[in-house]
Amino acid sequence: MSVFKAFLYSISVIVFLSSCSNNTYDPIPSDISLAATVNMKSMSVTFIDVEKREIAAEWQLEKPYTGGIVFPDGDTFLLYGKELETADLFSLKTGEKMTSWDTGKGIVNAKVINDQNEIALVNQNNSSVLFYDLDGEKLAEAETESSPLSIAENEEDGELFVLSFKKETLSRVDLKTKKTIGDYPIHGAASGALLLEDGTQLWLGGHGEGATIEKDIHVYNASDGEFIKKIPAPVMPINFLQNQQSIFVLSHGSNQLYKMDLDGNIMGTVKVGANPFELALTSDHTLLVAGYDSNDLSFINPENLEEEDKVEVGNGPFKIVLREKTE
Repeated sequence: MSVFKAFLYSISVIVFLSSCSNNTYDPIPSDISLAATVNMKSMSVTFIDVEKREIAAEWQLEKPYTGGIVFPDGDTFLLYGKELETADLFSLKTGEKMTSWDTGKGIVNAKVINDQNEIALVNQNNSSVLFYDLDGEKLAEAETESSPLSIAENEEDGELFVLSFKKETLSRVDLKTKKTIGDYPIHGAASGALLLEDGTQLWLGGHGEGATIEKDIHVYNASDGEFIKKIPAPVMPINFLQNQQSIFVLSHGSNQLYKMDLDGNIMGTVKVGANPFELALTSDHTLLVAGYDSNDLSFINPENLEEEDKVEVGNGPFKIVLREKTE
């Protein structure tokens, strides 16, 4: 290799390594509505234009992120991972890393709360919920029962419900004082939580304990934690969402998507994906289901549960993050 060619090669390597170290990725246009899948196996994020139903971009990440959220500005993209010391913030429109928050290891969930003004991060290692403002200032840390996982916000009462995965307990956190104000007994190995829009009931799912596989949704009174009933939804119902008078339940143990009324009566069901974990609803009322083992995102009609489209994504899509177009 000539000296000149060697020089050019060295420069190209330096530029490549510099771009990697600066965490710069393909910019994401702000004029498209996105569904981003955080892919655990391939350590990537696949950005899908939900109107065209095609891939807009893909980020090959340097860290094992497991989830993320988009801030109300429609641009700031926070990524977290249980084994990471920081939550990292990126600009979608530039593809550049903006900053990091020193959260410590253990972050397993995140949610924009308090009228879109704060971020709640669930730290499973420390058995707590961290609260930040949108500028990254840590506001407080609320202790919860051990191994917190799923959360649901009661906006009317200003509370955050926090499910323990290892203990049969649901913690209640006051979002004004940022302190735990009580708890309710719940079933074991709970995962997945939905507070009905009228605020009356909590629907909780789970994987099951030991050799016992969870087959039911457990319904509790949201105000006092009283157990109301079980709703069969085999196997392993772990994700929920409400769309007006319908509840959609994703059971990843049976690859089953259920459509129910508010009383839990089954109105329809369909098999979707392979080992699906994540469920989302776009602004045009299209259901999205991510197949963790099939590496795809399915577009489902919520009226008849027909699969309208399917897009291949990175390996192991574990979270779906939505962003409405901002221009």
